[in-house]
Amino acid sequence: MELAESAKLAGEELFQKVSRHLGLSEYEARVYVSLVMEGACEARRLSMRCGVPRTKVYATLKKLMERGLVFELPVEPRKFAATSPSEAFEQYLLHFKQKTSDSVVSLVESREVVSLLEEAYKKTQSIVEPRKEEVWIVQGKSEILSKVREILSRTRKSVTVVTGEKGFLLFYKTFGKLLDKLVENGVNVQIRTPINSYNGSLARELRYMCNVKHVNIGSPLLYLHADDQIFFLARLEGKPEKNLAFVCYSSTLCDLFSTFLPKPVK
Repeated sequence: MELAESAKLAGEELFQKVSRHLGLSEYEARVYVSLVMEGACEARRLSMRCGVPRTKVYATLKKLMERGLVFELPVEPRKFAATSPSEAFEQYLLHFKQKTSDSVVSLVESREVVSLLEEAYKKTQSIVEPRKEEVWIVQGKSEILSKVREILSRTRKSVTVVTGEKGFLLFYKTFGKLLDKLVENGVNVQIRTPINSYNGSLARELRYMCNVKHVNIGSPLLYLHADDQIFFLARLEGKPEKNLAFVCYSSTLCDLFSTFLPKPVK
């Protein structure tokens, strides 16, 4: 009981600091700190553990997702998880840094709060060793492309796409406008695909906005690695309804699988 009470007090203190220094409302701070300290959970349970009314928790989660502080896991029932604090508040701290020297004290305090959040976040990410990674299956071509669109729409920093020559054309046809938007927002887009007479003109066109390089790959796969934490792999062949993919919000799997991908040909 003493440990539980101590953790509760620590969470309450951290919530107050987040609300005071990081520009979040009371409800937003309570929800975010709860997800950071206790891990992903359903909205109903989240409401009970952080004290935000159930009628307000979904609206609060929506605002946090719009700011990139929270993301929804593709499971049933729906669960929500916190984004890494050091990444989530990067732009906020940069904005603070660009202000006048009058804000120096506030900047220092804000950085200290983000450090406390990151420390708590890392503890929840490594409670169990070895860690169990949850993987979700997506079936059907339309569902797979819908999930890819969702991942790209949430990408804030970088995305790597690896696919075959037909997958490359399908990817551009389906997500070309979204790629333009990502690049406009400063996202680093890298595409790895076989480049030949079949798709060479498209590759040359995209090189003006993306990092496009040739790789030797024959299988009909589509791989995405987004923001160093979202891992997506699909095999697109045969009947559309039989196409399969899996997605995992795991920086560990992103790093592991990237070592097996074909390297760009110079």
